[in-house]
Formats: sequence, C-alpha cells, structure tokens
Amino acid sequence: VLAPQRAVIPWERGELLNAKKAAGRGFPRLAQWLERTEALWEQHKRSAMSLLEQYDYYGKLSRQFPIAPIRVVYPASGTLLAATAVFDETAVVDSNLYWAKVESVAEARYLCGILNSEVLRAGVARYQSRGQWGERHFCKYVFNLPIPRFDGGFALHRRMAKAARTAEDVARAVALEEGAHFTRARRRIRTALAGHGVAAELERLAAALLAGE
Repeated sequence: VLAPQRAVIPWERGELLNAKKAAGRGFPRLAQWLERTEALWEQHKRSAMSLLEQYDYYGKLSRQFPIAPIRVVYPASGTLLAATAVFDETAVVDSNLYWAKVESVAEARYLCGILNSEVLRAGVARYQSRGQWGERHFCKYVFNLPIPRFDGGFALHRRMAKAARTAEDVARAVALEEGAHFTRARRRIRTALAGHGVAAELERLAAALLAGE
C-alpha cells in the first residue's frame, strides 16, 4: 500500500476552476498557479484541449464530486486484480483506477469479495489483451461477467460480505515491512488468506454467485 499523493483540486461551488474563474472567485494565489500551469500546458500540449478539459476528460474528475462516503476501487490493468473499499471522503481517484459508489459497507465487501476472486480473474481473461506477463487491462471487462447486484435479502450475498469482512481482518493482521514492494505485500496477504481458509470460502461463494445460484 502506497502513501496517497497530496493535491489541491480546483473544485468550488460545483465546478472545476481555471485561472480566470479562480481569480473571479477570490483565489488569487490559486489563479497564479493555474496561470503558470496553463501556460506550460499550452506550450507543450499535443491536443486541442485546454488544461481544464484534459483534467476533466469524459468527466473523470468532476463526476467524483460530491465524493461518495463509500467507494469500491480496482486497477485498470495488472496481472492480478486487487479491489478494495475506500472510506476517505477527501480521496480523489486517479485515472488508473476504476471506482464505483456503493450504498453500504456490506455491498462494498460483497463486491470486493467477488472482484478479488480467482474465478472472476479467470473469467475476465478471455476479454483481455495479452502482454509479456500475461493478460492485462481489466478496465470494464469485469462487468462482462454476470455479477449479481447486491441484495442483503439473499443469504448468499450476506455470506459473501461476511467472508470478505473476515478476509479484511486476516489481511489487516499481516505484518508488512515498510517500503516493501506491493507485489511482495500482496503475496504475503494472499498466503495468509489461504492459510486461514477464507480464500477458499471466497472462491466458492464467488463461483456460486457468478453461476447465478
């Protein structure tokens, strides 16, 4: 797990600000900084977009506001998909992650349990491009699989959420060296989950859910 990068997002009263708008809203220092960055963008850009348009291409930034209390995130690419729940309402998601607002902690755990399963990864593989180390680019391919919408009224859904909570507790107890490479950290966590037995339970539940049981 890496430390999050700190940033100032020029979002105010429901919109993203450029230098001109920041000056008009009474933020002179922000306006000065944006003027410098916009000038650099104009000097080096390779498209017709303004800096603000690039920031918010396809709404990738503005759609995150207001920030949801609970989100599930997973990487756009990688060898193994690693999803998690985010409860930080000051966190803005980078473009290398996909995110979804969820309504409850139970729904977040349910989704993470399915997304982190090997049965889902194997099911997505046929849609992915391949690189030197195997399949890449999860993108929205995960939703080509029939993931049922969470419903707390179904026992199987509740069991998945409960098992995912157990997996959280097991993962949290794994001692990780400061500065350890993320692949090593994930490997240690996977080993702990397998040793506990919850990994196998999550796989059984994910297989049943994706089979429509």
